[in-house]
Amino acid sequence: MSLAELKPSAGRGVFVQKQRANVYTMMLILAFLNIIVGCLFLYLEMNQYGFKVKVPDAAKVPAAAPAPPPMMPGGPGMPGSP
Repeated sequence: MSLAELKPSAGRGVFVQKQRANVYTMMLILAFLNIIVGCLFLYLEMNQYGFKVKVPDAAKVPAAAPAPPPMMPGGPGMPGSP
C-alpha cells in the first residue's frame, strides 16, 4: 500500500447540514436590534441637551461629614473598661 492510496480524494470530515435559525435565535437578534435602536434614541435625546445634565441648586445636597472611626472594645465609656 503506497501513500498515494492513503490520501483522501475529497475533503476530510463529515458533512453535516447547517442548523436553521430557531425562534430563540430570532429573539436574540430582535433584542439586539432593539438595544441598538434604544441607544440611538438615547443619543438623539441627549444631543438636545448638549450631553450636559445640570442639576438645579435646590436639588444639590451638601456632602456629609465622614463617620468617626469605630471604637475599639474596652475603650473609654465601654463596660469593663477602667
